Order: sequence, then structure tokens, then C-alpha cells
Amino acid sequence: MAQLFDDVFNSKSIHEMLFFNLKSVLIHPILLVLEKENKPMFERWSYLAKTKYKFDIKTVHDNADAMIDAQRVYEQHAPYYPEFSRINAITYATVYMENGKLKRYMKKIVNEDEFIVLATFTEELYQLSSDGIKSSPQYFPILCGHNILRYDIPHFVKKHVLYKDRFEKGLPLIIKKNLDVKPWESGVIDTVNVWKFNGYDYMPLMLISDFLGLKKTVDLLPFDEVSKQYWEMVGTDEEKALEFISLQSATQTNLVIQLMNRLRQL
Repeated sequence: MAQLFDDVFNSKSIHEMLFFNLKSVLIHPILLVLEKENKPMFERWSYLAKTKYKFDIKTVHDNADAMIDAQRVYEQHAPYYPEFSRINAITYATVYMENGKLKRYMKKIVNEDEFIVLATFTEELYQLSSDGIKSSPQYFPILCGHNILRYDIPHFVKKHVLYKDRFEKGLPLIIKKNLDVKPWESGVIDTVNVWKFNGYDYMPLMLISDFLGLKKTVDLLPFDEVSKQYWEMVGTDEEKALEFISLQSATQTNLVIQLMNRLRQL
């Protein structure tokens, strides 16, 4: 873990980090709509629900009351899978010093069209990859976020596989070169691993934030609650729904910056 904590506790390394977070929602918020619109994926979800969450959808399919429970299981768990969700917001940020204070350059990407969100962020990563290759020695920012090794990066890559034919170039090198990074190596700093300090327990960012008294605009919600609230809003006010999910993403990015800034001062 030495390399990881060398970067974490280095007061200057925060200026070499690219902070980012993505937020996604269910593609089909209603389970029966998934069945109607994409029968093969409904079958795949039925298998996951039975094997992982001990709920056999097919045995209750004709029971209206039981299907309420099936919908609940779907809403609670499916948003965590890239295969059943779509990215609607990505926030990325870098930091700099101004008059002795840490400032943020933050960019929010939000759209109903997942490909637009993905392509916009990808262009930024292409530029960083290109700049890194041209520099001598080669230099790439450190990717930083909360749970990005288990969620954000794999999610991003899987969506690139999905939209492969729509991209003129391949996966950005800054992502590709870090796909096999170990939790203790440089290249990616995942604050989930940092906060363990060689311990074992996973801690959600909201718990860490409240423990340290970090400043936030809104409380961070679990993926399933983000998806549920988004779809409740989008039917009546799409702009409000997009603002909601964008704010969730930006808040998470900002909290990670505050956490890293606190740690580098130790």
C-alpha cells in the first residue's frame, strides 16, 4: 500500500488528480416494461433475481400483489448493473491554488441521451491521453473517486463496448492503462480503499462525509434511490430530473475532493 499512501499523503499530488463520478438510472424503470421492450434482458434479470436475490419472478408473474415485490427487488438491485442502467450524468474536476486556497475546476455533463454524456467525457479523456503520450516522460493524471475501481471505471468501459461502433477511436488510454491497476498501485486512487487504511470495512461516502463534517449541497443517495427519484421527476419535469441527477454526481465529486484535501494535510 506504500505507493497508494505516498500519493494520498503527498500535499502536491492532489493537483495531479482527475476527480470524476458517474450517475446512472434504470433504462426501464418498470419491470413489466422491461419484459415488453427487451424480453432477453428480462430473462437475464429473472435469472439474477432468482440466483442472487432469492426471488423467483416466474412463479409470481400472474400474481399482482407478488409482482409488487418483484418490482421492489428490481428497483433495489438492477440500478447497480450497467447492463440494466444508463449513464445520465458525469462530473469531472481538477483543482488548483488561488491566493493560498484550493479551488476547483468542475465540469458537469448531463443529458437524457447516454451516448452524448459518454462521448463528451470520452473526448476529455482522449485529450488527456494524447497529452500524456506526447509528454516526456509520459505523464497521466491520477484518476480519483469513490468506488471507481468497482463501479465507475467498469461501468464506463462496458458502455464503450456497447457503443463501440459509434466511436471513431478506441477506449481512451488513460482508462485502458489502469484496468489492471492494483488497489495499492499508483494511477487510480479509490477512496473506498484509502479509507480502509489497511482495514476491511467498506464505508459509504456519506458516512465518511458526516463523520468528518465535509460540506455538501445535498445528501448523497444510493443508486436505487437516485433512479427511483429521477423517474418520478422525469415524467413531469425532465429538466428538474436532470438537474437532480447532475447535482448528485457533482456533490459526490466535491466530497471526494474535500476528503483528499483533508488527507493530504496529515
